[in-house]
Amino acid sequence: MVNNLFVLQNKSVLFAEDDAVMREQTSEILEMMFQKVYTAKDGVEAYEIYEDYKPDIIITDIKMPKKDGLKLIKQIRKHDYKTPIILLTSFNDYTMLINAANLSVDGYLIKPIQLEQLTLTLCTSIQRIQKDLGLMKLREDLFYNVGTKEIFYKGMLVTLGVKEHELLELLIQRRHLVVSKEEIAEQLWPLDPICDSAIKNLILRLRKKLGDDLIVSVRGIGYRINTRNINEIDEQMR
Repeated sequence: MVNNLFVLQNKSVLFAEDDAVMREQTSEILEMMFQKVYTAKDGVEAYEIYEDYKPDIIITDIKMPKKDGLKLIKQIRKHDYKTPIILLTSFNDYTMLINAANLSVDGYLIKPIQLEQLTLTLCTSIQRIQKDLGLMKLREDLFYNVGTKEIFYKGMLVTLGVKEHELLELLIQRRHLVVSKEEIAEQLWPLDPICDSAIKNLILRLRKKLGDDLIVSVRGIGYRINTRNINEIDEQMR
């Protein structure tokens, strides 16, 4: 934990909170941990600061004027899954917390903020930064995290079935090749005989969840992933 806190000394943080007293008090604590602290009084100002300065970590209140924390996170997650986001909340925000479940939030802080809780949550976020070195852009609206095995489509975390995930990973690994139906069957069902219809159904489910253009069918042979928009993968998987 000490090493993670040391890393924060070279990082920046954005703290969005509409309560002026809490914003000032918390920012003073954050200034002892981070190289640079940005503060915002509402969601609109927070997003403007995010766009201008690209902070390494974001801490945002769930309830703010102009734009609440959930809308702010969703706006950021449409194109950015690398920046850790911590949600500041109170015990009576249960309904809003449910809505935050699929927004890839890295941690929660309960008001009033306790120093120990803040420290632990920040340390966890720093660990995720390291894992996100394996983040791949499959398409403008589709990202895959090799480290966490998470996939994000249009700003939302997508849940894949076990076989769906195995097939997607296989196609990414063989991204410059057409993967035959035989190889798919061997990799996904090594001990069981499988028919072509099972593979087709799996492909259909992936297309339904992630978009029709992600997987290309090659008649009579098999399937390949559409590499038109995934140049960044080459650099990250070599």
